[in-house]
Amino acid sequence: MDLKQLREELTFNREMVDLVDTLKNIAAAQFHQMLKEKVRFGKFMNSFSAFFRVVKLHEVANPLITPASDIKGILIVTSDSGFMGGLNQLVVRAAFEALGEHPKEKTLFIVAGEKGKALLDHRGCEYKFFDGINQDTIYEQASEIKDYIVKEMLEGRMGSFMVAYPVALSFSSQTVKTTDLLPCAYLFNEAEDDSDEVSVRTKGQKFLAEMRKVIVESSFSDIAEYLAGVWTVSKLYEIFEDSKMAEFSARAMHLEGSLHKLEEREKKYKHMFFRASHEKIDKGMRDSFSATKTTKNKKLKKKKKDKENAMAAGIA
Repeated sequence: MDLKQLREELTFNREMVDLVDTLKNIAAAQFHQMLKEKVRFGKFMNSFSAFFRVVKLHEVANPLITPASDIKGILIVTSDSGFMGGLNQLVVRAAFEALGEHPKEKTLFIVAGEKGKALLDHRGCEYKFFDGINQDTIYEQASEIKDYIVKEMLEGRMGSFMVAYPVALSFSSQTVKTTDLLPCAYLFNEAEDDSDEVSVRTKGQKFLAEMRKVIVESSFSDIAEYLAGVWTVSKLYEIFEDSKMAEFSARAMHLEGSLHKLEEREKKYKHMFFRASHEKIDKGMRDSFSATKTTKNKKLKKKKKDKENAMAAGIA
């Protein structure tokens, strides 16, 4: 590789280093911004949990509370972004591990993201597709998917619902979780344990009334369905934000690795450029010295010849 090519490679590599470093910093900034905003989910549940303790509703006959089918629905949340380092494959693998031996014909696959769609196509699965999660429309997408899930469960085409999604354990580490969301009779139980976030937040709080002791305008089934729907949207919203944080984290770490490789490559090219430059300088000096010596020898030969000619002319 000549000096011109090495100079071009060095320039291109430096531009790539700057670009990758910028992308890494953007991903890191997005991660930390979303991390600061996560506190609002806890505040919402602190207020919302009390609604589950107004009336005992855990025995209500509603598919969102008690299962009405043996068909399992699973939402697989993947990212359409690049530089993920295989995180999407881990999510799909975790989803199938969570299903275990449950037959495929009794499983309703729901996938968010083109990458997940391609992975399910590769496995030969039928599925319901939703667009990949967009940071600017997370709530709208959570509502859209919730509406689909609720409709499928109420019409008996799905009996339970779970989600497989990536989670950032820290800025530099990600994992995959599978979470059961529906049916959610456990949210309406008064058991004082740490089995769910409602029980944790309402520990020691008794129900205000039994179902037979209150008069309501809406049916108990409608009330339970509404509470379950609001809770599902909230959980999907939180899950989608967790998946975006994992995406930003994975991207930052993957880009950090790429940045290190580019920096090592830049060092290599700098060394090659330095060596090639010195070789060219050395060659130039050798050529110059050789040319000078050749010229000097020619002059000496000419001088000697002229002297010999002069002596020959004098003798004559």
